Amino acid sequence: MRLYLLRHADALPGADDAQRPLSPRGEQECRCLAKFLERAGIEFEAAYTSPLLRARQTAERVLATCRAREDLQAVVTDNLLNETSARAFTDWLGRLSAAKHVLLVGHMPSLAERLCALLEVEPSAAFRLPKAGLAALARDESGTVTLKLFVSPKVLGLK
Repeated sequence: MRLYLLRHADALPGADDAQRPLSPRGEQECRCLAKFLERAGIEFEAAYTSPLLRARQTAERVLATCRAREDLQAVVTDNLLNETSARAFTDWLGRLSAAKHVLLVGHMPSLAERLCALLEVEPSAAFRLPKAGLAALARDESGTVTLKLFVSPKVLGLK
């Protein structure tokens, strides 16, 4: 299984954090990342997103552009919120289907913490997933997880 942990793209400021939409920059980040994934030949079979608007929009934009099962819609789950405990996230992740390529769209700092936990490295405040940053992890049959890819908007040519 390959897990793709994606931090939501840039969002507009707003009083209601849950309803902050993507900014024009965030829309551009999504297009750029989705085109990269398409060129890489990655085809998602399952996708999950935090219920916050900016995460849902990021998932929708990426899935609309890159290769995905034709009818694939991101499933909204509270398990990708920062407030979800590490234990609850791990339990949820263990119940996911055995799809080959699974997209998870969430937030900092929990997404970086989950990434460190999956890689079995000490969480570090110095490790950050930038907005629209993507980490691809491969989990083999024995449960060993390895980092296969790390992409940021800067790497893709966005400044």
